[in-house]
Amino acid sequence: MCYDLETLRDVYSAEVAIMYDASACYIALRWKDPVPLGNSHDPHFQASKGWAGDALQLRLKTDRISHVTAWYFAAKKQSFMHLDYGKSLTEPFGGGERKLFPVDGWKLDGGAEQAFVADADGRGYVQEIKLPWALITTSGQQPTDFACGFELLWGEADWPVHRYSDNLAVGHSSREFFWTAHQGWGPVIMEKAGKLSLPKPDYLVALDEAVAGGVVPVPYAAPKAGRVTLAIDDAQGRRVRNLTAAQPREAGANSELWDGLDDAGKPVPPGEYRLRGLVHDGIRANWLMSFSSPGNPPWSTPDGKGAFYGDHTAPQAAAAGGDYVALACPMGEGGQHLIGCDLTGQRLWGLANRTAFDGGHISLATDGKILWVANDAKQSTIYRVDIATGRYAPWSLTKTDADGRIAPVLDHLVTEAPGFTSGKGLGVNLRSIAVRNGKLAVCLMRENKVLVLGGDSTAVERTIAIDAPRSVTWLPDGSLAVLSGSSVKKIAADDAVTALGDAAWQDAAYLTSDASGQLYLSMRAERQQVQVLSSSGVPVRTIGVAGGRPNHGTYIAGGMRLPAQPAVDRSGRLWVPEETINPKRTSIWNTADGALVKELVGTTSYAGAGSINPDDATMGFSEQTVFRLDLKNGTSQPIFSIGGGGGGGHGHDGDADDLFPPRIHELTNRTITIDGRIYVFTTDSARGADEVHCTMFDGKNWRSVAHLGTVTNREQEGQDRKYRHPLFAGHAGDHYVWADADGDGRVQAAELTFAKTIGEEALQLASNYWGQLPGPDGAVPYRTKRADRLVRFPIAGFTACGAPRYDFGKVEVIKLDQAISGGGNGEGMVMGGANGLIHVNQDPLITVDASGKVLGTYPNPFCSVHGSHNALAAKPGYLIGPSSILGTADLGGDLGGVWYLNGNLGENYIFTSDGLWVQSLFKDCRGGFDTPVQAVRGMSVDAMSAGGESFGGNFVQTKDGRHLLTACGTDARVIEISGLKSLKRFSGSFTFTPDQWRAAQQALEEKLAKTSQPKRWSVPRASGSLAIDGKADEWPELIDEKAKTLLVGEDPKRPVARVALRWNDTHLTIAWRVRADQGQPRNVGQDERLLFKTGDAVDLMLIGGDPAGQRLLLTSFAGQPTAVLYEKHVAGTSEAARVPFSSPWRTIHFDRVTRPADVTVAFGKINGGWFAEAQVPWSRLGVKPTSGQELRGDLGVLSADRGGTTTVGRHYWSNRATGLVNDIPGEADLTPKLWGTLVLE
Repeated sequence: MCYDLETLRDVYSAEVAIMYDASACYIALRWKDPVPLGNSHDPHFQASKGWAGDALQLRLKTDRISHVTAWYFAAKKQSFMHLDYGKSLTEPFGGGERKLFPVDGWKLDGGAEQAFVADADGRGYVQEIKLPWALITTSGQQPTDFACGFELLWGEADWPVHRYSDNLAVGHSSREFFWTAHQGWGPVIMEKAGKLSLPKPDYLVALDEAVAGGVVPVPYAAPKAGRVTLAIDDAQGRRVRNLTAAQPREAGANSELWDGLDDAGKPVPPGEYRLRGLVHDGIRANWLMSFSSPGNPPWSTPDGKGAFYGDHTAPQAAAAGGDYVALACPMGEGGQHLIGCDLTGQRLWGLANRTAFDGGHISLATDGKILWVANDAKQSTIYRVDIATGRYAPWSLTKTDADGRIAPVLDHLVTEAPGFTSGKGLGVNLRSIAVRNGKLAVCLMRENKVLVLGGDSTAVERTIAIDAPRSVTWLPDGSLAVLSGSSVKKIAADDAVTALGDAAWQDAAYLTSDASGQLYLSMRAERQQVQVLSSSGVPVRTIGVAGGRPNHGTYIAGGMRLPAQPAVDRSGRLWVPEETINPKRTSIWNTADGALVKELVGTTSYAGAGSINPDDATMGFSEQTVFRLDLKNGTSQPIFSIGGGGGGGHGHDGDADDLFPPRIHELTNRTITIDGRIYVFTTDSARGADEVHCTMFDGKNWRSVAHLGTVTNREQEGQDRKYRHPLFAGHAGDHYVWADADGDGRVQAAELTFAKTIGEEALQLASNYWGQLPGPDGAVPYRTKRADRLVRFPIAGFTACGAPRYDFGKVEVIKLDQAISGGGNGEGMVMGGANGLIHVNQDPLITVDASGKVLGTYPNPFCSVHGSHNALAAKPGYLIGPSSILGTADLGGDLGGVWYLNGNLGENYIFTSDGLWVQSLFKDCRGGFDTPVQAVRGMSVDAMSAGGESFGGNFVQTKDGRHLLTACGTDARVIEISGLKSLKRFSGSFTFTPDQWRAAQQALEEKLAKTSQPKRWSVPRASGSLAIDGKADEWPELIDEKAKTLLVGEDPKRPVARVALRWNDTHLTIAWRVRADQGQPRNVGQDERLLFKTGDAVDLMLIGGDPAGQRLLLTSFAGQPTAVLYEKHVAGTSEAARVPFSSPWRTIHFDRVTRPADVTVAFGKINGGWFAEAQVPWSRLGVKPTSGQELRGDLGVLSADRGGTTTVGRHYWSNRATGLVNDIPGEADLTPKLWGTLVLE
């Protein structure tokens, strides 16, 4: 099992074998692993996290669901297995767990066994498992069959560096979220005897199917040596086939092989074709710098030192001791929420939340050796970590687990009271902790008490009642200082509580102390600074500018905002996490003079990345922060914070009337400069996908100036809450535009314009999941709900305060020359380009010019997140999950523009404006890629991966012609893209001859016959007579979606039709349940011979008396159910009587085409489509039926266009060479060698 055999077989792969006997299942794996047996997860504390390192996971479905995670714990050289059970056969989790620890050597609890042996060369290992049936079945008995999915994982730190899933069920290709996709776990066939002769592995079959090229030579002349992209257009200039994608070729005469198919796999007719070509020297990516992250390097690395802390939440806690500082955000996903650093701020290690996404409020304490971590989430717990290494450090006490085993305790439940995120609407309880001399003080704010625990034992040694304890610290004399309400209290050794000083500190949020006993209070509200108190509570000085740095305004490095739990290190420096995201920051201050020593700025939000102003490359945007960038020296500095909570009607001061607060980077943006004013356009995803927002910088302030969108009809929650405002009353479903007229950045009624529809055709706007952004002229493109219409909102002018105006009366309606807009799964994006171009990420990718001409198309069947889950391994020319369009660039001359897309699984893609593949960048994160542990400016990052779900980023062309990408994980990574200036176009033409067409068809049929799995279907004998009445009541297997039926179509999870058959001595009876938008077949044909061309139909193809075969077509003709029989050979037929089927370049014949009166046909409506049934005399088919008889045949469905006038789809049970829909002879003809076998029971 391996993701990519060509590149990873000797790095990340496993040979897998499985056996069984009456008592157990046995699994053996020979792993290839560059760092074998390196799993660092201690099963005592991380039994459910073993998958984050070298491990095997089995997804088993017997009479119960079992998830088996099996690994070798490197630190203790210990074998372990964790079993997690499903609640039912449809609920894959929630049924309890079992831990299998060693009991004697390789023997584990429950009768399981597991052994490991490292390879002599240090590049792999062998893993053997005995898994008793009693552990994975409820019956305890050997099953007759079962399903098993394999997940193979590699890694040494706290996350896999590589993962691969296999043994997928037929029809399933998604390996993402494999742990819940139980229907996708493949079957295990229980053979009765061993020493099997196995068939060719699926991966070799797939390689046979994927052989590139064809039999038709396509000659061309490359103007220079380089990477060549070649596309074929028809005589009208429409894209037929994207043939070659950035492949190395020599200068001069070249030739590519073509299979005669278009991008959809359909044969195209002979004729004249044009070539569009592109050659370049290779596109390269080099890292210049990163901003919005203090990490060094700013990306995650296998040694744990790269990147910084969490992404979803702001920094909240610090603790310092000895040579180390720990910092934490409550929760992280792409970034680890808890990190350990040295005293320079260099990260040393990171840990994820103990339970995924279970972060509420966090507090830290350390003595320089152990780090105590208090998490107030669903429950209030404290656990311990070795601060030097990040390894878990259990408490000294033990507990007896469910199996009676004595185990150390890591997570200590401090209180039975519900936690902060328990869903009960309660405030924080476990608010703060502090440690000194082995004693841990714990603030339980809701319970009005402070506990003192044994720092090793968890034993409660003291309980002190005190009002609302918010923060606690130890003083040198052994007493405690507690922030209680608005005052600081001192708790003496005898638990006496006294005031520490006379002042009230109502704005204080947290406190800490230094070695001399001075106190440091984090002040909020109007103060936004740290107040220093003497050990007796007397104010000494302040640290940080009074009032702090603004939530919205010019950034003040010397000011704090929302200071949280601080810590003083042994050098006397104060570390202050600040709970802001614009930007995130931990600031470090000199406690003696209050000077700012260093600021750790960042990280970004989940996949947030950043962007750069193309007109001023010293200006960067990330996390609602404007940065000053020095690309030459690789430094950055925040210069302006943008206030605002995004959507939902919550403005930058919590103002519900601030409907469209300013924003400058939402995953991506478009920045343009007009008359010295900077306009930043952003869109949003999901609920906000129909919105476009414009924020302007007038030289002093950033403020909202324009907004476009649609008032939602759905529940107005989250970011749709703004539509509850009275200004939108009565406008549900309306489109709107807003332009600020008076410069206040607020919405007034006179500034809003609504429209129910667009233009004379009453168009309605539509959006893809990732929204839309304007072109460099500020014109905003939108999709509409019509496949042949797009619209552009040009800037109609500017208000007196500089806001761009968009006018419904001046919207440009673009009539496409192909009805192609809106294809795919709806998860793409739209962006304007230069000179009125519109780029659409959909399936296929398209670019449309201002006149509506589709300049080029490119197949994109795996669009965005959900599409990528079904994508195969990366290869040249293969798009994997493009989500956002990150930007465009105009290369000038005949090169025109390029547009840049991200990918959901680590690659990025560049295309020309006419749809030619330029190159992919970076590596698929499912395969092999480099992760440098050192960041060197100018280094190549070609071999890195942009990472999974790297949604954000931006691609720009600067004023001096550089191409800069800002992308990737929890940093805004600035990467220079070079090589675009080496692009050179070329063109050509060629003739596709009839002989070449025939050769291509023959090659296709031979390939499919060789690579397709033979289809067989057993036809049961009818138990009685069947009424042909258009009702499905006699066909229960067609009504029951889970019943096994013959399936028509390429996707077994969503077949075009389900088919059932019955036979008796006189008749064959067939029923189809066809998936469709209407309840009856539509066919407007007037020539009975050509009804296969003019609408919906169902089909039976069969070899009866004639080995050449025959075809029975069932459809509606003149409003009546009709059968048409096409017989290839009929003895005695004269040449003149034969029936021709012709195209402009060829003719085939059937000897006879008739409407047999003895074939009974009926149609009816059925849930989700229409139902067809037919009864055919065997004598009509030339068959004398007997039990066990095998008949060569096929069953299919022909699908009409929306008007029911033309056949646009041909789908069959067995024959996969059915893409042809524009050639009458090809659509009429029979190909028995691609049919399956029907077996009469």
